[in-house]
Amino acid sequence: MPRHSYPFPMYSGLLEQGHYKKIGGAIWLFLWCVSATTAEKEKDAIVWGIVLGNKPLQLAELAQKFGVSDKTVSRWINILEEYQYIRVTRAPRGLILSVRQSKKFAAPASDNSVRAFASDHTDLSDQRDKSVGSNKDITASPVVVVVEQEKLQLIQEIEQHFLFRRGRGYAVSPSDFEEIQRLVVSNVPLSLILTCIDRAFDEFKPRHSRDEIRSFNFVVPRILDAWEKLKATTAAVPPAAVAPGSSPRRNGFISKQQQELNELERLREEELKREQASAY
Repeated sequence: MPRHSYPFPMYSGLLEQGHYKKIGGAIWLFLWCVSATTAEKEKDAIVWGIVLGNKPLQLAELAQKFGVSDKTVSRWINILEEYQYIRVTRAPRGLILSVRQSKKFAAPASDNSVRAFASDHTDLSDQRDKSVGSNKDITASPVVVVVEQEKLQLIQEIEQHFLFRRGRGYAVSPSDFEEIQRLVVSNVPLSLILTCIDRAFDEFKPRHSRDEIRSFNFVVPRILDAWEKLKATTAAVPPAAVAPGSSPRRNGFISKQQQELNELERLREEELKREQASAY
């Protein structure tokens, strides 16, 4: 199993033989579409799962993910579209996929609302639409809604910062998007991620005129290394003793989160000193 594998909800009805007889191997693409669904929107009593935020996808990208040819992916898409498992919008920059009768997320929504993110990123609505029978037994937690909205904001901020530093593009690739997702789900601090992105671009030395950082995957090892180092450092810092009945802050207590922020600031200062030293 891949290191960054994550669970996603799936209904057992898909295991019935009728589905496999109709779509065969295309079931793998359908499962990926469900796992990559980042939001749900209801229209005309049908709940549509929005795959990767409606980002246009290239056949080559999907083919690489499954280790098959472009023709195989094209055939899978045609089968899923024919049997109405997905909807395909053919845009100038690629294919936009939507899952028909999506049931991935917990919160039923009204016609104009969007619900999203469970293990991925989302914008959940806490409204219920009792006309959607397939979701009538599912309830939503307001706490979960708030948490997932915060995750969505983090993902978008990381994506936009990377695109800004790269200097081109309006969206990252599906594989890059998934990497950003995993970092946010793993609770890697936003400030650490942004610092590592900046450091990667600042330190990158192109070997020729067309050499550049194209993928967020280039930055991921740096982020994970810094995250492990930060966790190891903060874990070794003992909390200050607090006298009974006194305020933790007045007695010098530093929370774990504040320790991480302090350590991150220290790493930044060290990096700045190294850059200044190398300039001389």
